[in-house]
Amino acid sequence: MQLDRYTKVVLTVIAVALTALAAHAWLDRISLPVAEAQTATPKYEVHLPKAWGKIITFSNGNFLMESSDGTMRVVDIDGKSPEYPKVKTQVRWQQ
Repeated sequence: MQLDRYTKVVLTVIAVALTALAAHAWLDRISLPVAEAQTATPKYEVHLPKAWGKIITFSNGNFLMESSDGTMRVVDIDGKSPEYPKVKTQVRWQQ
């Protein structure tokens, strides 16, 4: 009787330990990764003059801007100051 009870206790302890190990591995797999502190530094910091107008669209590192007088500008922003931003193309409508 005592040997039977001892065997059941030992097997129960082993089963609980194996269940705990399996649950720990399963929870590690489905848990979210730990977030690490990171600083978000931009590649470039661009300052655009308000006189160039509002931004209409962005494509291939260029802004299309329209000023209040109807002038359209394609502004290249991929670079560092003082060379950038620079106006690549400026369009004025003839009347």
